[in-house]
Amino acid sequence: MLLSIVGFGISIYLLMVHWSIIGQAVCLGVGDCQYVNTSIYSELFGVPVALLGALTYVAFVALIALIGRGIGDDVTRLAMFFVAVIGLLFSLYLTYIEVYVLHEICPWCVFSAIVITFITALAFLELREWQAAD
Repeated sequence: MLLSIVGFGISIYLLMVHWSIIGQAVCLGVGDCQYVNTSIYSELFGVPVALLGALTYVAFVALIALIGRGIGDDVTRLAMFFVAVIGLLFSLYLTYIEVYVLHEICPWCVFSAIVITFITALAFLELREWQAAD
């Protein structure tokens, strides 16, 4: 749950930068967040990637709440893992774009990639543990 909240915060921050609500991104002295977050790769079919990230992290919170209440059990855990894997693959693609196409790094994007990596690992362990208990 905590990782989902952190990821949501990062995504909302990047979304506010993308929409120019807060101005220039703070890049922590590394890379060019502004360039990455406003490039042609920062949107997918006109939807900001940061918004997709925020919605993904909201989905994690909802799925974790369902798991906590015992709703859906196998299906909910499988959905959590599936969403996490898709998020991780998309994050890997975006990291590739940053490094090899844009030649810039956005530390906030890297933090989000780390968060989704941990969530994917935890979702895998949760699914495996649940299946072993059956």
